[in-house]
Amino acid sequence: MPKKHQPNYNKTKPSYVHPSLQSSKSSSASTPTSPQSVSERIQQLRREAAPRATTERRDEVTDVVTRRSVPPALRRILHIAEVDAPAPKPGSRFSRAPRTGARPPPGPAAPSSWLDASRHAPDYLRKLRKKWHGEDGSAGLEKLSMLARVCDEEYKRLPPNPSLIHSTLKTFAVNFADLIEYEQYYVPALPVPLKEALLSYLSLYAPKGSLTFKSFKILFSTDKEVEGATGSEDIRFLDLTNLMSEGFSLGDLNKCLTRSFPTAASVTGGLKDLSLDTVNKGKEKAASIDIVESWEDEADEADEAIVAPLPSTLSVPLFPKLTRLSLAHPGSWASWSDLLNVSPTLKTITHLSLAYWPVPSTTPNAATTSMVSKHKTIALGGSSFYSELDDDWHEAANILRRLSQNTYCLRWLDLEGCTWNKALTWDLPSNPRLGSLDFLSQNPDEWARPTSTPGPDWNGAWRQIEYLNLFQGWIPSDQRSIMAMPAGLIPVQLLNWLREHREEEEWQDKLKFDTGHAVTEWIDREKVARNVGFAVHQLRKAAGGKWCKVDYGWEPFVEHRPPPKEESDDA
Repeated sequence: MPKKHQPNYNKTKPSYVHPSLQSSKSSSASTPTSPQSVSERIQQLRREAAPRATTERRDEVTDVVTRRSVPPALRRILHIAEVDAPAPKPGSRFSRAPRTGARPPPGPAAPSSWLDASRHAPDYLRKLRKKWHGEDGSAGLEKLSMLARVCDEEYKRLPPNPSLIHSTLKTFAVNFADLIEYEQYYVPALPVPLKEALLSYLSLYAPKGSLTFKSFKILFSTDKEVEGATGSEDIRFLDLTNLMSEGFSLGDLNKCLTRSFPTAASVTGGLKDLSLDTVNKGKEKAASIDIVESWEDEADEADEAIVAPLPSTLSVPLFPKLTRLSLAHPGSWASWSDLLNVSPTLKTITHLSLAYWPVPSTTPNAATTSMVSKHKTIALGGSSFYSELDDDWHEAANILRRLSQNTYCLRWLDLEGCTWNKALTWDLPSNPRLGSLDFLSQNPDEWARPTSTPGPDWNGAWRQIEYLNLFQGWIPSDQRSIMAMPAGLIPVQLLNWLREHREEEEWQDKLKFDTGHAVTEWIDREKVARNVGFAVHQLRKAAGGKWCKVDYGWEPFVEHRPPPKEESDDA
C-alpha cells in the first residue's frame, strides 16, 4: 500500500522584534539580515503606527471576552437588559437592507447635479426646480422685476438655467465690485445683450451698493475710451431694480444719460461777441419801437430786431435707443426731484417701472414740519402729514403731471406696491372731472368744468398708455379674517379666487397669512385701485382714446361665457 502523505509543518519563529526591545549590542552582534520586501515594510509601519493599548481598553476587551451569556428565560426573570447583536461587517451580504422592487443600477450613485436636471428626478426636486427656475428652466424669472420678465418674453436675453452663461453672470454679480476694478479694460467689451442681463443679475445677487457711478461708466465705456468697447448706443433696457444707493443715485444716472459738447460759438469768441452785440442792438431797437397799428407788423419787426444767442453746449444722448427703464425698489434713495430732473432725457421711454416708490413729494423731509402764526398753521412742505387722511393729493398730482409731460411716449407703467394710486385721477373737490366718482354722482355741467387738471392727462401726455399695474404686492390668504369682514364685492371675489388658486405654486410668494387690520387695509386699498381703474376707463371712453388694461395682480373678474347653442333635430 502506498504511504500516507504526511505534511511537514515547519514552524518558523517570527523575525519581527519591536525597536524598543532591540539593544545596540544585540544589533551590532547579530548577523546582517536580508532586506525586507515592500509588503513586510508596510506591515511593520502599520504595527509601529498603531496606538498602544491602554489599561482601560485592555480591561474592556477582557470583560467582553470573559462575560458569560445568560439564557433568554433567565434574562426575562432576572430583568436583565437584552444585549444587541454585533453589527455585521461592512461589505457583507447581511449588512445590506432587504431589496424590494427593481434592482438599482450598478456603480456609485449619480451626482446630485445630474439628478436635479434629469426628467427622472423625484417629485420634490421637480417642484423645487419649477419654483425657483420657472417652467422652462429660465434664470429665476419669479425673482426678477416685472419689467425684466416682460422684456425677456420679447427679447429673450436672459440665459437659461442651468447654463454656463448663467453661472458666469451669477458669479460676476456676486463679485462685481472686485471684477469691475481689476477687469475694467475687458468688461466694456461685453456684448450688449450680456450687459443688459448683467444689470438684472446685479439686482438679484450683487451686495447692496455694488453698482457705483464709476462702475456704471466703466461698464458702458465707448470705443474711444477703451479699445474694443461696445458702448451704449444699442442698449434698450436698463434694469436698475434695487441698485440705487449712496454711490449711484438718480442724479448720477442723469449725468450718465447725456454728454455735453461745446459748440462752435463757445469755441470761437468772435461769434459770441457778435451775437451779444446783435442782441444788445436788437434790444435797443425794440425799446425804441413805437406802438404800431397792426399786430402782424409788430411781430415782423420784433423777429428782425431780436436775435437769439447760440447755445454754448450741445447735449447728446448716450443711450439713444433706450426705451425701457426700471427704477423699482429704490429704498431710501427715491427722490422725485431727481426723477423730474431726469425726465427730460426720458422722452423715448415706452416702459417705466416705479414699483414701491413713496408718495410723490419734492419736500419729503418737511412733511411733519409746519410754521405756527397768530392766524393759521401752515405746512412748510408741499403736503402735510395728514394729506392722505384729508384726501389732499394736490402735490402728488402736480408732480405726476410734470412727469407725464416729459414721458409722452409711455405705453407701459408699473406702480406695484405704491400707496398713492388715487393721485393718478385726483382732481380738486370744487372741479370734479369726468371719470371721477364725485363727477358721476353730481354730474355738473360740462361748460363749468375746467379744461386743465392738477394730475396727469390720460387723453393728452399719457394717451398712449395701454397697461397700468396697480398690484399691491401681496394678497391676504387668511380666509377667516376675510369672512369676518362686512359683506362686499371684493371680499367675495377674493374668497372665490383663493379657493381656486390657493394651492398653485406661482402664487405662493405673493400670499401672506396676515390677519386683522392688515386685511382691512388691503381691502380699502383695493377699492381705491378699482376706483382709479374705473376712472381711467371712463376718461378714455369719453375722449375716444385707447383702452388701458389695469392689472390688480390677481384676476378678480371671471368671464362667464354663454353655453353653446344646441342644434335642433330639424336641422
